[in-house]
Amino acid sequence: MRTYVRMTFHSEGADPPKVMDVMRQLGFEESMGMHDFVYKWKDRATLDNVIRLVADMHARLKGMDVNYEITTIA
Repeated sequence: MRTYVRMTFHSEGADPPKVMDVMRQLGFEESMGMHDFVYKWKDRATLDNVIRLVADMHARLKGMDVNYEITTIA
């Protein structure tokens, strides 16, 4: 199971390397192609697990002026 994140950066927002550091600290890896980051779940995640991960990510990215889309594939 994987959770993918696609980001949109703004020139007035945080530097991409700072955003990358936050995502790495949360356990995401960089990804090339349609998505910018991927979280590889060790076990099958529940919806609550995904929501908790996204809530943590949202809190850590607050004030960085980035937009994101999330896709989780079982």
